[in-house]
Amino acid sequence: MIRIGVVYSIVRDLCNKDQKGFVTPAVFNTLAEAAQMNVYNEMFNELKLANRLRASGSDAGRDKSAYKMVEEDLSYFVKTSSLVNVDQGLAVGKPSDLSRIISMHLNDTNTSVEIIYDVEKIKRVLNSNLSAPTEEFPVALVGSNTIDVFPEELGDEVIITYYRYPVAPLYKVKEISDGFVIEDMTNSIDFELPDHYLTEVVGEIARMIGVRLRDDVLMQYGTAEITNK
Repeated sequence: MIRIGVVYSIVRDLCNKDQKGFVTPAVFNTLAEAAQMNVYNEMFNELKLANRLRASGSDAGRDKSAYKMVEEDLSYFVKTSSLVNVDQGLAVGKPSDLSRIISMHLNDTNTSVEIIYDVEKIKRVLNSNLSAPTEEFPVALVGSNTIDVFPEELGDEVIITYYRYPVAPLYKVKEISDGFVIEDMTNSIDFELPDHYLTEVVGEIARMIGVRLRDDVLMQYGTAEITNK
């Protein structure tokens, strides 16, 4: 994973080199969280592109496969949980760190749960004599804050597999004397991103600082780092 102290040092030196002053840890932490989310979301865009390459037969094979590389990066965020054990024990509560659902199934079985996001569609399913949910063919309606399972008695038996959000990075410092500070490595939180995204993270933060300061040099540097990742 990318060390947050390394990123902070690079960004600090970059801004000092550009004579734009000191980047405070508080400002850096805000930008670092946003930068991580930008890179995280971009992984899913890369996965879509890799899927298209694979479907067209253009994806390289074995260790050179674009699809394989993105899948490996995203596998770190895959999490499995029981609905009954999340969101303060509510069977229909979404996990607080849920980003994107991969699949759902009934506990200790191979029975998949069909996932529906459309309220009108679930109404049609529930009112149909042919497609009404059963224990053999359960369905789940995913809302903004809840996941409703049908038949309702199966709610506490559903296992959900999903991509979780990355934990927000945090650069903590401790004062030594006279305002001199160093990184508090015990309480700092590193980026939850593979090392090869270092230049992209730095580029994202530099671009945002450039926008904040209306500095074309930093914005161009950040954009170039992101484009050439």
